[in-house]
Amino acid sequence: MSARKTRRERIRRKQRQQRTITVLVVSGVALIIAALLMLPSLRQATVPAGEIIHPQVVERPMANGNAMGDPNAPVVVHEYSDFGCPHCANFASGTALELEKSYIASGQVYFVSHSVGALLGSETSVQLAEAAYCAGAQNKYWPFQDYVFANQALIYVDRNAPADGYIAAIAEAIELDLDAFNACVEERTYRDQVMQDQAEAIKAGINSTPSFLVNGELLVGNLPFADFQAAIERALNGQ
Repeated sequence: MSARKTRRERIRRKQRQQRTITVLVVSGVALIIAALLMLPSLRQATVPAGEIIHPQVVERPMANGNAMGDPNAPVVVHEYSDFGCPHCANFASGTALELEKSYIASGQVYFVSHSVGALLGSETSVQLAEAAYCAGAQNKYWPFQDYVFANQALIYVDRNAPADGYIAAIAEAIELDLDAFNACVEERTYRDQVMQDQAEAIKAGINSTPSFLVNGELLVGNLPFADFQAAIERALNGQ
C-alpha cells in the first residue's frame, strides 16, 4: 500500500473513532438527562414508610367514609378540594377543625369532602383521590387525608408523577388492611366516583379549590371561620 493510501486510511480510521466517541458521549448525556427526569417518579414509586412525615391524626366526629357529622343535620357542607392544593391543606388544619368543634360535633352540620384534582389537571391528585376513597372504605379517609396534606410538598415534587410509593407508605402508617386496600387501588374501584365529584363541581360553577357549598351557597377559598359561621347561621335560620 502506498504512503498516500496508508495516510488516507489512517485519517478515515481516526474519523470513524471520533464519530463513535461522539455517539457514545451524546448517548451518555441523554441517559443522564433521562435519569434525572425520572428521578422524582422513581423516588415516589420506591419511597419507604420511614421517609414520610407522620402527622398527629385528628379524630373526626361521627366519621363515616369521606363524611363526618350527623347525616340528618340541618346544614350540609360539601367541600371540593385537591390534595395538591396548599390552601386546601391549610383549611384542613385550620378552619376545618373549628367547624368540627363548633358545628359538626354538635350535629348541626354534616360535612362531606370531595377531591377534584382532575378539575385542575393533576393525575397525581386523581390517583390520591381514588386511594382516599379506598381508605374511606375502611373508615380511614380522614387519616389518609391528614397524611397526604402533611406530605404534600414531598408528593408533589412533580404534580403528575405517580404517587404509588407514598400511597403504600401512608396505607401502612394508618394500618389499613393492605390486601383489600391494594386491590381497591389497583382495580380503580372509585374512579367513577372521583369523576362524578368533578362533574358535580363543574355543574356548581366551581373552578378553583377549596370551594364549598353550604346548603347550596357557594363559598370559594380558604376563608376564615367567621365566613363559614355566617353562612351556616344563615342556613340554620332558613335564610
